[in-house]
Amino acid sequence: MLSPRKLSFGIERPRYMVPTAAKISRRKQTGEAPRWWAKAAYNGQDRPAALAALQASGIPAKPVKGAKDLFSAMSRGDALIKAAARLTVPRRKGHSQNTRYHRLLQWRLVMGYAGFEVFAKACLRKRENDGLLREDLVRLLAELKLPSVYVEQPILNAKTSLWLSRDRENAPIDVLGDFLRLGGTHKDFLHEWFKGRAIGTHLEAIQLAKVVRNATVHGVLSPAKCRGLGLTGALKTLPKAIDEVRLAVISRLYECRM
Repeated sequence: MLSPRKLSFGIERPRYMVPTAAKISRRKQTGEAPRWWAKAAYNGQDRPAALAALQASGIPAKPVKGAKDLFSAMSRGDALIKAAARLTVPRRKGHSQNTRYHRLLQWRLVMGYAGFEVFAKACLRKRENDGLLREDLVRLLAELKLPSVYVEQPILNAKTSLWLSRDRENAPIDVLGDFLRLGGTHKDFLHEWFKGRAIGTHLEAIQLAKVVRNATVHGVLSPAKCRGLGLTGALKTLPKAIDEVRLAVISRLYECRM
């Protein structure tokens, strides 16, 4: 908050309130946790203590003692998530550049989600070849302190609506899951979102990231369809939401140090 302070020659200047001890402590921890993590994950400093912190966090589904290459996997996933969240995608005018812009947004999300899968499986002590299920995400997120998240609602444009309903048998939204070749659970989740259900948790944001990632890598979601389905906002938000989970995990480990 600001309060005016009058000088001797009649000019007022703002006086900044001194931050409280609690705020200073939170800021200090926010900065220290990533530095502590970098030393353990990338420089190999005091890894036994870091493993103990992971075990104490309540995140792993199995004991971490004797785990091989756990920090290697976590650091690989960590690096991909950070790179995706920090990657700037410039937007230029023109149809071809607009297509390029959405293609880059899509592959930035693919990179971020790929890193998240590696990072999350290592934290949970799952094998990299195993799937990452909803119950795994619930376990991972249960102990984390996460900020609020909001994913912009999609809006189909007229051209895409007409294209999806070309067989005239179903409403455009009801054939969207089939077009994207989604299974039952993912199809229902996506249809509910398009019909107005808000995505306001990191669990839902990660589920959506998985759906969009799968549709992208399987070649059924083109940049033009991203624009037509109104996914631009989601493509921008989801890599940041994934990075917030990464940071929250690191903060949780920092809190659990012995």
